[in-house]
Amino acid sequence: MINIKALKDAARTIRGLSIDAIEKAGCGHPGLPLGCAEIGAYLFGHALQFNPTETTWLNRDKFILSAGHGSMLLYSCLHLAGFDCSIEDLRQFRQKNAKTAGHPEYGHLAGVETTTGPLGQGFATAVGLALANQLLKVQFNLNSLINSKIVVLAGDGCIMEGVCAEAASLAGHLALDNIIVFYDSNDISLDGPLSDSMSENTQKRFEAYGWQVETINGHEFLEIDQAYQKAKKANKPTLIIAKTIIGKGAPNVEGSADVHGKALGKKEAELCKKNIGLDPKQFFEVSEEVKTFFKKQSIKQKKAYEEWSTNYKVWEQSHPKEAEKIKARCENTVPKNIEKEIEKLEIKENIATRASSQAIIQKLHDLLPEFIGGSADLSCSDSTKIKNSSDVNKDNFNGKNIKYGAREFAMADVAAGLALQGIYRPFIGTFLMFSDYMKNAIRLTALMKLPVIYQFTHDSILLGEDGPTHQPVEQLAGLRAIPNLAVIRPADSNEVKGAWLEALKTKSQATALILSRQSAKDLEQTSMHDVKKGAYIVKDVKEADCAIIGTGTEVDLALKVANELEVEGYQIRVISMPCQCYFDAQATAYKNKIIDKTIELYVSIEAASSKGWHQYIGRDGLCISVDEFGHSANADDLRDMYGFTVEAIKEKIITRLTQVKQNETLYTT
Repeated sequence: MINIKALKDAARTIRGLSIDAIEKAGCGHPGLPLGCAEIGAYLFGHALQFNPTETTWLNRDKFILSAGHGSMLLYSCLHLAGFDCSIEDLRQFRQKNAKTAGHPEYGHLAGVETTTGPLGQGFATAVGLALANQLLKVQFNLNSLINSKIVVLAGDGCIMEGVCAEAASLAGHLALDNIIVFYDSNDISLDGPLSDSMSENTQKRFEAYGWQVETINGHEFLEIDQAYQKAKKANKPTLIIAKTIIGKGAPNVEGSADVHGKALGKKEAELCKKNIGLDPKQFFEVSEEVKTFFKKQSIKQKKAYEEWSTNYKVWEQSHPKEAEKIKARCENTVPKNIEKEIEKLEIKENIATRASSQAIIQKLHDLLPEFIGGSADLSCSDSTKIKNSSDVNKDNFNGKNIKYGAREFAMADVAAGLALQGIYRPFIGTFLMFSDYMKNAIRLTALMKLPVIYQFTHDSILLGEDGPTHQPVEQLAGLRAIPNLAVIRPADSNEVKGAWLEALKTKSQATALILSRQSAKDLEQTSMHDVKKGAYIVKDVKEADCAIIGTGTEVDLALKVANELEVEGYQIRVISMPCQCYFDAQATAYKNKIIDKTIELYVSIEAASSKGWHQYIGRDGLCISVDEFGHSANADDLRDMYGFTVEAIKEKIITRLTQVKQNETLYTT
């Protein structure tokens, strides 16, 4: 039975704490905390299974505030429920170095399960968390020990975002019965009435996806409880459409867009607190009755955790190997022999780097049980398929291949959810061109320091006849601009091995592998072990007239150009730079050794945008690049068209060297 009186007091307290924190900050979003206080009180005061002192409990329910702007709802609930979120933390809402950031940020505060704010992405990441738990339960035969739910609170903005549609469709297809979404349906969006921009039947849409849908009064505890209990028993995902009043209790602005995204103001805050039965002159108040209620709830939760822990220990004793595997996965370590195993792996000669990567993926499947892959309907082309494993579907959660369908954005968020759960090491794939669909999810993944690996193939205009719609130009520069994302464009199979090794070693950085469709010659000069340096010399001379920096398949081209220039009497250094950010992180002495300022001319060769290259080659450097959209033609014709031939580049370098020797000041490429 639910204690309605205690939950009403809790909801009132959530409203009061939210008002006070937002008013003290002078900014924030009071609409959702005021409108969803009953949902928050019910979940944290009755329904959710967690232990606030053991926040990594494998079987805890996880609450995801997809509508992250309403963060004070979450922070108020975490405080009341006994998490490490003090009244002082609430007072510091939105302030410098506070745990209680403007939008919930993963890693800042226990109980925040993922970073949210960009609408819809919390919903999609939650699907990944739910999928991870299903995989864990089935693959380790933990049906009696893993019964937790992923519970989401989403708003109208989340429901309207395309990523939500993609993720909901996938969750329904997989029949993920461990995800429950509360939809805060208040008929108001930031710009005004929802009817101005949305008139769909959300219930029918989600039912078409394969979801169970319930509609309730989001302010009535009995209705909330009935819907939640029904959702727990469902054999499919559940959407609970909770009809609420945004800003409930604020007499002059409730039910309007005005209460969505700005503080109430002193007068309205006082009226609201008085209206809901709180003293307007008291701030950050939690009554003794509410404290006692949550303490009793905490005792129940800790007891449930202890009972589960006892049962888990029994399981460990009877399944020692499986238990050790779970422990190792939680530590996120790679086998000690992985470097030797990758190094000695035999790969067919002179193949596309996507094909080299596919060979490595098969080996990694044998070495890393936590390794799990997937593709946006392109595994046969982006070479992400694990050949010795089945596909995940609603009847089979033993597989290691996830068919995401043409849902790139959701795929990237689901992969983040898989990584957040901590048991799986996800990699996903699509064409580099389509990384644009995923960009915001990649950004959040990098922000959360999650080691997701992206395999982006068809890396340049040299993919050929599919034309400019599929030929990436600006994507490399855009990805390189994302902090904490290692973008690696390997030259050949040696560097592909090194790229995978570095991607797997990290526990706190996302990695994008940029791979070719066109063949890549295996080069004697490249090194698997030097990829970690970001850039290294593959051809050196005593007194270089010029240094050429290449990436990907253009490293081979750079070496050929250097050889031709030497016939003309020039001395040329060649540098492979697979990863700019790895190079940027090296010691100054090493960077000065590779980019030697005594060399008068630096040249970069990359079949992509020139953006970002002049920080390495200097403003007077020569950039062989593509700064316009491509064409539909075969690769050889494109090389000729854009000057990616030995003869064309050689002539440009000779011309520029002549200009340099004449001491001309150059400002353009």
